[in-house]
Amino acid sequence: MRIIITGATGFLGKALCEELTEKGHEVTAIVRPESAEKAKDLEVSRVIELPLEELETLTRWEDTREPEGPDSKKLSKKRPGEPPKEYDVFFHLAWNGSGGEARNDYGVQLRNLRYMEKALKAAKGCGCKKFIGAGSQAEYGVVHGKAAEDTTVPNPFMMYGAAKLACLHMGRVLAEQLGITFVWPRIYSVYGPRKNDPTLLGYVAQSLREGKTPELSACENMWDFMYITDFTRAMRLLSENPEAEGVYHVASGDARKLREFVELERDAIKPGAELKFGARKADEKRTFWLEPDIGRLKGLGFRCGVPFKQGIQSL
Repeated sequence: MRIIITGATGFLGKALCEELTEKGHEVTAIVRPESAEKAKDLEVSRVIELPLEELETLTRWEDTREPEGPDSKKLSKKRPGEPPKEYDVFFHLAWNGSGGEARNDYGVQLRNLRYMEKALKAAKGCGCKKFIGAGSQAEYGVVHGKAAEDTTVPNPFMMYGAAKLACLHMGRVLAEQLGITFVWPRIYSVYGPRKNDPTLLGYVAQSLREGKTPELSACENMWDFMYITDFTRAMRLLSENPEAEGVYHVASGDARKLREFVELERDAIKPGAELKFGARKADEKRTFWLEPDIGRLKGLGFRCGVPFKQGIQSL
């Protein structure tokens, strides 16, 4: 298939580009101007440099690679009247304010809803039959117990989760109006080797390697970690399967107490090292509980291939 991906230079996007390309799909990466340097290492057929604010102009741009070297990705505007290329699937992974204080910034998160509209219209203009967004478990807020796509009521407590939920509902309606299949993967906790890892696993790994003692909450909440290659395989399956439509939990399905995962990570990096559980206080009303039902994803034939004990060795 011919596939477009926004957010292609991020942790998830870059890995997805590699997965799709390796499986024979032709991938076009949409990158923001400020991320153009990161795009040099992308394994894709073409790169288009375009701000999110201008996504609707996508059909007027095309990539040209100069013959002087493999790293050259000089861009040029299409000739007037030249018909746009036809694509099959549009992955919209780009998102502003996915971390830090920006997760609760109303203005930042609201703009993402407009970008969703622009991405859907760009997908329609490029001939895409399927649109795949990037939802989040944050849409649920705090759920104690197993979450199911069709029965668990979302109740987000931060702007980030609320904006994701708004994008699901408004995006689905707009996609129906445009005649495009809409898929909304609710992404849980994806891990893997990465630079400057801002996650809990990254913090624990760095602390242990520096001879420090990680200071943690009680870590008694349930969690689900999914290795990056399992994530990309799940996302590829959603793009390839003609039956895929609606909301899917994208997670491993192996939910355990967070404490157990942290202890396994410690054993892999520095066996016997101290872990200060309870050193940090956590607000139970704002502490995620990740225990997803992945039955819908399994129904498409998905099975995780990398258990946590194996995947953690890569950090």
